[in-house]
Amino acid sequence: MSCNDQIASVPVPACRLCGSGGAMLYERLTDLTYGAPGEWNLRRCRNPACGLVWLDPAPSEEEIHKAYRVYYTHPGYSEGEKRIDRLNYLLLKGCKPLQKLFLRASGIRRFEKEWRSRADDLFLDGLPPGGKLLDVGCGKGDFLVRMRRKGWKVEGTEVDSEAVEQARVKNGLTVHTGTLESAGFPTDSFDAVTMNHVIEHVHDPVSVLRACLRLLKPSGRLVTVTPNLDGVGHERFGRNWRGLEPPRHLHLFTRRTLKECAVRAGLRSIETWCLPGYADAILQSSMDIEKRATGKKRGEFSRWVEVSLLKVREYNRYNNKENVGEEVVMTARKDSEGGLSG
Repeated sequence: MSCNDQIASVPVPACRLCGSGGAMLYERLTDLTYGAPGEWNLRRCRNPACGLVWLDPAPSEEEIHKAYRVYYTHPGYSEGEKRIDRLNYLLLKGCKPLQKLFLRASGIRRFEKEWRSRADDLFLDGLPPGGKLLDVGCGKGDFLVRMRRKGWKVEGTEVDSEAVEQARVKNGLTVHTGTLESAGFPTDSFDAVTMNHVIEHVHDPVSVLRACLRLLKPSGRLVTVTPNLDGVGHERFGRNWRGLEPPRHLHLFTRRTLKECAVRAGLRSIETWCLPGYADAILQSSMDIEKRATGKKRGEFSRWVEVSLLKVREYNRYNNKENVGEEVVMTARKDSEGGLSG
C-alpha cells in the first residue's frame, strides 16, 4: 500500500471482469469538483470484448472516506452562485424562449419530460406502492422521501456518516451506516432495490450486485443507474467529463460492461438502455471542470449555446439507436428460483 497525498491507495493492475491488463486512458487526474487530494489514473481493459475502465491506483477501502470530506450530500455544501454580466443575461433571456419552441417542435421536450418523470422514480413505475424499497447509497435520502410520499416503505444504506445524519434527523428516515453487505438484511427482504449513481463508487461491483439479488423478494425489481462512458459528454470533454469524478468513481461503465457485471453476479436476464434525460446538467458540470482545468473563461451565453447544441446532438444520435445518453440504466427482476429476469 502506498500513500497518495493523504489518501492511502492500492494498485489495481487487472480488470475485475476478465482479468486482462489495462491500457492507460488518462493520467494524473485531479478532483476538480470537490477537491479531494491526490493524482489518479484511469485504465481501460485491453480485452476488446470487455472494455471496463477503472481507477489505478484506487483509494483503499479503509481510506476512501477521505475522498468525501467535501461532498454535495453534506450540510452547508454550496457550489456558489454564478455571476452573469448584463450582456450575457440579455442574450440568454432573448434566446431561451426560442430554444423552448425548438424543443417542443422537435419532440425533444416531450421525450425529455417523459423520461425524466420515470427517472425521478428510478423506473419503479408499474410496481404497486406499499412495498418495501431499499436505496443503496441513499445520500441524504431525497429519493426515499419522495417514494415514501407515494406509499412505499423505505430504508437506505449509506457509507457517508454526515449524509446519514441528515437523512435521519432532517428527513426522519431509517438509514443504515456502512456498506450494503454490513447492514445485515435477511434474504428476500425487499420488493425493490435501487442504486442511483452508486455502483461506480464501489470496489467490487459484482459482489454488490450479488448482495442486491439476495435481498430481493421473488419478482422484486433491481434498478441501477450510472454514468455512461460512451456518451456525448465524455466524447466532447475527455478527461474533464463530469462522469469521471476521480477518486470517488472507481469503475466506469458502458451498457456492455454494466451488463457483464450483472452476468458475472449470476443474473440471468438483464435489460439496459441509455438515458439522455438530464444531459444538460452533466454537460454544464463538465464545462465547469474544463474551465478549472484550463483557466479559459467563457461567457454564460456561449456556454449555453454549446450545451444546447450538444444536447440536440445527443438526442438525435440517441434516436438513431446509438448508446450516447449520459447515463446507463439497468433494470431486472428476481424470479421465483432466485435469478433475475428482465
